[in-house]
Amino acid sequence: MDDTRDKLLEACSFVGGIMVLAGAVLRMTDFDMSAWIFLTGSIFFAAAILSDRYRGDDKVMKRLGRQRSFGAVLLFVTALLMFSDPLHAKLLSGELHVGETLRTLLLSLTKRNSWIVTMSLSAVILLYSVFRMENRQKNSEDNCSGKI
Repeated sequence: MDDTRDKLLEACSFVGGIMVLAGAVLRMTDFDMSAWIFLTGSIFFAAAILSDRYRGDDKVMKRLGRQRSFGAVLLFVTALLMFSDPLHAKLLSGELHVGETLRTLLLSLTKRNSWIVTMSLSAVILLYSVFRMENRQKNSEDNCSGKI
């Protein structure tokens, strides 16, 4: 059962990662469905990351796991920002009647390429946490087996 779960999580992570990458690349070419591809991929990827929690006692591993989860959630936020172009256009034209402070905030958040910032931040967080977790696990396995 556990082996099947691990394979399913690995498959979701792989397929989601490919879809996130494809969605990001297609977004740069102004393909209409790119945001949907990215959103679907981010859901798969985030589901795999959030389902694979560290259950040990190591505080560093728990912190890194939370960072990895935050990076996966940022991918989902990135997908939502990809859908913000119509909102940005309505804010610019004045169709939406909101306060000036909120309008300024929403305009800055919904700029055409603001999704790149959250995606980059997510990538840095995910890369850092995954490599640190892998290194920490390797070191703890070496210490348990008597290697130093």
